[in-house]
Amino acid sequence: MGGVWIWNGSTLNQLHRVAEHQSRFTSPSASVAASHLRESAAQAANRTGAGVFGDSRERVERYAVANQRAIIYWPEYEVQAGELKRNKEELVYYGNLREHAGKCPSLPDPHKPGSLPGHIWLLNEGVCRLSVMTKTGLQMRLGKAGVRWLDNIGNGAGRPDSGESVYRFFRVAVFHLEVLELERVHLPARSLRDMAGLSPSASAMAGSGSLGSIAGAAAAPAGLGPEDPLYRRVARTAVRALYALGLDLGEVVVALNDDGRTAVSSVIVPPPDARGGLWLAAAERFAAACAAAEEAAAAQGPLLIGADPEFVLLREDGRIVSAARYLDPHGRIGCDAVPVGRRLHYPVAELRPAPETTPAALAASLQHLLHQAAARISGKGLRWLAGGMPVPGLALGGHIHLSGVPLTSLLLRALDSCVAFPLALVESAGSRARRPRYGWLGDYRLQPHGGFEYRTPPSWLISPAAAKAVFAFALLAALEYRTLGCATDSLPAAREELVHAYYSGDRKMLAEGMEPFFERIAQTASYPSLAEWMEPLLRAIRRGEEWDESRDIRVKWRIPLR
Repeated sequence: MGGVWIWNGSTLNQLHRVAEHQSRFTSPSASVAASHLRESAAQAANRTGAGVFGDSRERVERYAVANQRAIIYWPEYEVQAGELKRNKEELVYYGNLREHAGKCPSLPDPHKPGSLPGHIWLLNEGVCRLSVMTKTGLQMRLGKAGVRWLDNIGNGAGRPDSGESVYRFFRVAVFHLEVLELERVHLPARSLRDMAGLSPSASAMAGSGSLGSIAGAAAAPAGLGPEDPLYRRVARTAVRALYALGLDLGEVVVALNDDGRTAVSSVIVPPPDARGGLWLAAAERFAAACAAAEEAAAAQGPLLIGADPEFVLLREDGRIVSAARYLDPHGRIGCDAVPVGRRLHYPVAELRPAPETTPAALAASLQHLLHQAAARISGKGLRWLAGGMPVPGLALGGHIHLSGVPLTSLLLRALDSCVAFPLALVESAGSRARRPRYGWLGDYRLQPHGGFEYRTPPSWLISPAAAKAVFAFALLAALEYRTLGCATDSLPAAREELVHAYYSGDRKMLAEGMEPFFERIAQTASYPSLAEWMEPLLRAIRRGEEWDESRDIRVKWRIPLR
């Protein structure tokens, strides 16, 4: 097996373990790296028979396809928005690429024909866009995903007695959804307006994984532990920012204000050799995890899918009735907490069925729980509503639980493409107000018992048909994410114009962009066994239908009304 390779924009280099806890590339030299690939391809050809691979270039590319689990797009430069650096002192490129054509290096498009072998898992593909992105473009891209930029969160980073908001800054190093380091960055007191006016060479993170050139800047332990809610909030913001930019690794400076709100002030993709081997060690762990996951998947049984959809109880006058009046917060039929100020309220009912292996079995479990809920909820004249936001200001979720499949950024984008985007094509207009505070792409949470929770979807408890379609699409994503995500045509959730359509509620653009993907889905090996549950939703999308979030869900679920 070929494992994980690094592409720096011109050459492919394979990661391999040279000693315990130590990783290197096969070669930093382009000629040696190309020779290594050619020799490996030739050896493979000798094993399988002469002439199998055709000419020399084709041999190299086909060997790469057959032997790479993943390729990481990882330049030898430090990359920021519109900025490339070889090292801390030398600014190689800054600004509009077209203004510097022929003068400064540029990062090639990985999807340009001839750049890379096709049908591989390409990580960090967004680094090419980041290198030519303006600071305004960066802010807009993050803003669509609900990630605040530093300028948008407040007016100050100064002293408590200044009347301005006080911020703590944290540098968060992330490699493929894993936080490698989280440390406090101590900056001299100054307003955020002053910081925003700094030149690129004096930005808050201007060095190869360093703290940059701000006078007085220094690093220190974060003072937060992994179990601290603020630690988790800062870490989640960093991971979310990278995901929104199509990145799988990078350093993010996160500002945390005295109200607990976060914003991003800097995003950097460091070169592989930065920070004393921290990044290469992470890449080696990732390569080992890929191999272990493949072995485990071959030995494991079927995928398990679970869910915890929410619904709300509404009186005839339109007021919400707290689910806690009838249901215990815990258990299979419970209620979910919503913070209001410093207190927790439990207005929303939540169903928590045991995981199942098929959409029909999970939907049957939900129907059984709804019958039990009906026996406990004694109020008359109540409507049970689901959807994204059936009551203005109250967002509902329909989280999906998956176990038996490794969590990867590729799987998250497949879930965004297979679940979030199709649901956005049938949701009501009011549901779109849920985004981006809720329903942002790639939202997940690890589960203590194993597996993970995909948190992006709204509550699909509208009907049994909608629920079974969501389960089937999620299972197909888990079964086929390598097939769908490693194709030459990228996943819809990796296409900037479709991400914009999702967040802005442009159904026409999203529907046009999704139709070719629906055709690709129908060609997968898993589709025939799931088609009976998926096709009703596909037909509804093509007819332009919308959910009716004002209708009592008990009607479709055949629960007696009181």
